[in-house]
Amino acid sequence: MKANILLVDDDEDMLLLFQRILQGNGYSVEAATTGRRALELCESSGFQLAIVDIKLPDIPGNELVRRLRENDDEMAFILITGYPSLQACIDSLDLGIHEILLKPIEVDELLSVTDAAISPEISV
Repeated sequence: MKANILLVDDDEDMLLLFQRILQGNGYSVEAATTGRRALELCESSGFQLAIVDIKLPDIPGNELVRRLRENDDEMAFILITGYPSLQACIDSLDLGIHEILLKPIEVDELLSVTDAAISPEISV
């Protein structure tokens, strides 16, 4: 396995699609549809990367990233959104987000950004 990834999105179809794509490319993936479930998963598993939707039903994506970073400052983060806003981008810069991806996300884009976030020393 390449790395352990936490995937958080309230859109279950998108979650399943991303999970299959990432697993098909050698990643181990745990999925959550809520921020609370993501926090629970982090208690029992170590993740190298979290891919988090900005809009979640219980905890805003930026707040979830803050909480996850408190528990593991080595974890990399990618935010995804279908509703980009300037404020979300500014907040993300403050959190040290690797990248913000705008939905719809192409498979090649998902994989290249994921690879770069996990192995920044070899990304171009």
